[in-house]
Amino acid sequence: MKKRYLYSLVLSIITFVLLYLIFDFGILLSIPITILVYIGGIFFFKEKDIRKYDKNILMHYCYLISKIDNYANIISNDVIDKNIKDISSVAEKIVLMLEQKPNKVTQVYEGFDYYLPQTIKILDYYVYLHEKNNKTKEEEKFMEEINQTLDYIENEFVKLQENMNYTKMMDINASIEMFKRSNEKVNNKVS
Repeated sequence: MKKRYLYSLVLSIITFVLLYLIFDFGILLSIPITILVYIGGIFFFKEKDIRKYDKNILMHYCYLISKIDNYANIISNDVIDKNIKDISSVAEKIVLMLEQKPNKVTQVYEGFDYYLPQTIKILDYYVYLHEKNNKTKEEEKFMEEINQTLDYIENEFVKLQENMNYTKMMDINASIEMFKRSNEKVNNKVS
């Protein structure tokens, strides 16, 4: 749960308790005011959910990426190894892009916070199943479908990378347009 929703909930509960139980406003008046306080709190505490560029967080992500990459040495399946290498490669490129463009942290952090640990869990489970002797039908099905799952994760990382590339191109285009406009103004003043 995002912090702003939690803080807003706490604030609205306190407001309701104050209005209804202590000041005896009545339920019909206390509930609408409490709802308004909750909605206002969401906007008021919006800053609590903004994440900042942090080298320590990036180092943690690099650690998770290297942990994923190490599974290529553990798992002896060429297709899975390729998927693992591809996921690691794209994730490393995203980290490098983030170092150059730190204003994209929220987008990257949300993707990495979900997909990196999920990938590790999936690969851990695969290794566990690979070593297990008596597998259930569901476990065998999971092992057969792991490539599709890893492909999906890789595609999500590729989408994240493409989105970052797109916004980088948009920033470059905006800079070029500003340069053209300022150049036109200078040329008009000189003429």
